[in-house]
Amino acid sequence: MNTMTTTRRTFIMTLIALFLIPATAVFAADSKKDALKQRFKERYPEIRKLKDAGTIGETDTGELDFVKERDSKAAKMVEEENADRHALYALIAKDEGTSVETVAKHAAQRNFEKAKAGEFLKTDGKWKKKA
Repeated sequence: MNTMTTTRRTFIMTLIALFLIPATAVFAADSKKDALKQRFKERYPEIRKLKDAGTIGETDTGELDFVKERDSKAAKMVEEENADRHALYALIAKDEGTSVETVAKHAAQRNFEKAKAGEFLKTDGKWKKKA
């Protein structure tokens, strides 16, 4: 093989690799979102029970929090849920070219709208039951 053929082949392989890098990044982000969605789905039944019992509620920062006393049995799950929410907010913010705080505020707004009557919602540091 001559030098010109080797150089051309190397150039073509480099171009192909450069085109594949963004695709790999998109796949990795989708994979992370899928993993987060799965964990949300697995925790949902327990979160639903805690919300129905008035133990936890949604905040205007897009997180879950304890309404009165911190339940030591549920604390780890709430922390994991909030950590996963922040991870998802960061991925969405990156995709949309906005801030994590903006994504979190939009999520909080959506969570407030979807909340059932009787669930606790925290705005400006104060808990209220949704009517």
